Amino acid sequence: MTVFFTPEPPSDDDVTKKEIEKNTNTKLNISWVSSNNYDDKTNVTLASGDIPEMMLVLDPYSPQVKMMASQGAFWDLTPYIKDYKNLSAFPAQSWKNTAINGKNYGIVRVRPLEGSGNFPLIRKDWLDKLGMQAPVTMDQMYEVMKAFTEKDPDGNGKKDTVGFTGLVSSDGMGSFVWVENVMNGTNGRWKEKDGKLVDTVFEPGTRESLVWLNKAYKEGIIAPDFPTLKTSQVREMITTNKAGIFADAMKPSWLLTGQMRKTNPQADILPLTYLEGTAGKFVPKDSGAYGMYVIPKSVPEAKMKKLLQFMDYGATEEGWMLASYGLKDVHYTEKDGVIAPTEQAVKDNVGVFVHLFANLDKYERAYQTGIPADFLNRNKQIVDERSKYSIPAPAVGLNSDTYIKAGKDYDKKIQDLKVKIILGREPITAWDDMVGKLKADAQYQQIITEINGDYAQRKGK
Repeated sequence: MTVFFTPEPPSDDDVTKKEIEKNTNTKLNISWVSSNNYDDKTNVTLASGDIPEMMLVLDPYSPQVKMMASQGAFWDLTPYIKDYKNLSAFPAQSWKNTAINGKNYGIVRVRPLEGSGNFPLIRKDWLDKLGMQAPVTMDQMYEVMKAFTEKDPDGNGKKDTVGFTGLVSSDGMGSFVWVENVMNGTNGRWKEKDGKLVDTVFEPGTRESLVWLNKAYKEGIIAPDFPTLKTSQVREMITTNKAGIFADAMKPSWLLTGQMRKTNPQADILPLTYLEGTAGKFVPKDSGAYGMYVIPKSVPEAKMKKLLQFMDYGATEEGWMLASYGLKDVHYTEKDGVIAPTEQAVKDNVGVFVHLFANLDKYERAYQTGIPADFLNRNKQIVDERSKYSIPAPAVGLNSDTYIKAGKDYDKKIQDLKVKIILGREPITAWDDMVGKLKADAQYQQIITEINGDYAQRKGK
């Protein structure tokens, strides 16, 4: 059982399916489930006990999956992976981030470690016009944001641009989270200190980020309506020359540049390599995984090994290219490392099987359909450079029963106050007051205790 995102799932006579069957000497019976209700279907299927021979679980750390793994419902694949050349070549970080109590109860659905997360992308053509370099420190970032607002970077003679545009959610900082991350020197809500995880709500970097963003808001260098913006509106501000910086994964760098070059051949969006704050250089590292394929213990060992062999083929260059792009010179052409889909690829619904197979192309997030070779090569260089500085999230997959019951309410209250402070509707002292209350809140402290308990268990302590 696996997921599909297209309007319709592949048919039994799907071209890609038949080619995979031929190459692996198998007969596939796949239950395709729409992404719209995959989580619900997963929960029902796991609860029923009638589990397919191999099944995609998007959240390896859901309480249900962890409980079933501990009860022996799935094969522990840890001792077997080493026998499969391509699966065993996946990054250790990817296997680690899908392990339960130190064991791998599924085949990791591997993803690149670099190029994801909310991190700034900047209009390089605007930098060039103003004679500025790409920022590498938070002070330089502020200067660029200010220049993009005040120095007419699009050259239309009007004061109608803003430095940074982004959005927030009701319970998180969204595309502004990079400011906190840089200033705290960690990826996400938790930071490792002396072998334990500290909630960054209590870190000085979070307070500093609110002061920094409040100043930026007062000086008009971030989008004034950021609390209500949506992703499409943020991107439109970039493509219509209303803003010069946004935060996203690397992929949109060409997606939006390509759109703009239809009317502005000089347009150029550059993903930043890192930013440096008081805590050092920072750029986010991804978990390297998006779910895993579990095999129920009801499957005989010989069949389990056949399934591993099948997925090992999917992790080869041949298997992954077939699943992703179909047949070469039928569904796609390739020149200078750039892949161009054909009209036949659309007709044959090619690409759906990419959700079944996974191959580690560390440059996957550098690529976008139609990207020119020079742009792709620059993105690849940024991926390589990011790998020297990127910081993983230390709390991936950690659970707290108290958080499940009450955590989102805390998140919403914290985020609500953050936005009010940035907008100047509450003073920074209101943050100090909230921090004091959370330190004295037994339920909130219980969340921290439970997260650290899970963290210690993961580390085997």
